[in-house]
Amino acid sequence: MEKDLSRSAILKREQGKISHQQAIEHDYQVIDVRSAAEFLAGSMSGAINIPLFDENERSVVGTIYHHGGKDQAIKQGFEIVEKKLNDLLGAFENLKNRPLAVFCARGGMRSLSIVNLLLQSGYKASQIEGGYKKYRHDTLEILENFSPKLIVIHGLTGTGKTRILQHLQNSIDLEELAKHRSSLFGGLEREPSNQRSFEGQFVKVISDLGAEPYFVEGESRKIGRVFIPKPFALAMKEAVLVNVHCSLETRIARIVEDYPVTSDNKREEILDILRSLKQKMGTERVEEMCDLLMGGRLNELVRILLVDYYDRRYARSMSCYQFDLEISSEDIKGAAEALTLFRRRFL
Repeated sequence: MEKDLSRSAILKREQGKISHQQAIEHDYQVIDVRSAAEFLAGSMSGAINIPLFDENERSVVGTIYHHGGKDQAIKQGFEIVEKKLNDLLGAFENLKNRPLAVFCARGGMRSLSIVNLLLQSGYKASQIEGGYKKYRHDTLEILENFSPKLIVIHGLTGTGKTRILQHLQNSIDLEELAKHRSSLFGGLEREPSNQRSFEGQFVKVISDLGAEPYFVEGESRKIGRVFIPKPFALAMKEAVLVNVHCSLETRIARIVEDYPVTSDNKREEILDILRSLKQKMGTERVEEMCDLLMGGRLNELVRILLVDYYDRRYARSMSCYQFDLEISSEDIKGAAEALTLFRRRFL
């Protein structure tokens, strides 16, 4: 296919823009052509980043646009892209057989030019209407109106609340969305989500849920680096409450399994966290825990953390809660089945 790389061809207006929802429903691969920094700050769910400009190039074009006008900015943009056109198209090569939905900040020239370039190169490509700005607006609007009926699962650290959630339909795993286990050690070997990414993934999950009520684990408003949307947090306070419990030995075994000490780097991270507890637990107790960690005596370490730290904090925070159901979580699958039956009362 012969390409016309003139400005008029690359910037011609195409009809048939699609929404992000249409792109997902029709299995388009969503492409974010903004810079890597913009992408990392937050993107559409399911998007991959193939930037038209890097951050410095974007800054140059933006500066020219503000001081020299649109035509000068377009000229500079073409000069930048011309030098790396082959590499840019090469980044799309593995996506040749899939329809592509492209967006930039506002559905402007960056995404328009990429779509037209792709169409000339034999791809099926569409521009997402309104770009990231519209997607972000729609996301916030959904979250501001999402206050469903909930069944909130509470329990001491290590009782297996997240494991139970993984066996339940109609559930929302907030810790998975936040990429943080909502504890002192919750960020180990994870890259916690930022607020925008968390909210985008949250909306994606709730769009696939069935009838209310939904299961969710009891959390504070803040998980890692993100905050639960206020209407949803209020819904959690008005929810049906379930308390799960199991033996201390079972809890210890689960935590040791969930937080394996697999490297020297991870051990150092854990030591730093333990040392941060000196004011709350005392220097002597913390030094004892550090020695247990270095000696590989993880069960003893976890026992101290649970009994002397987590359980005391939990008792204070839950002292005024009244639970609608108490179940054992010794058998995770059995607990999930009991909760599924319990939920049927509220359908």
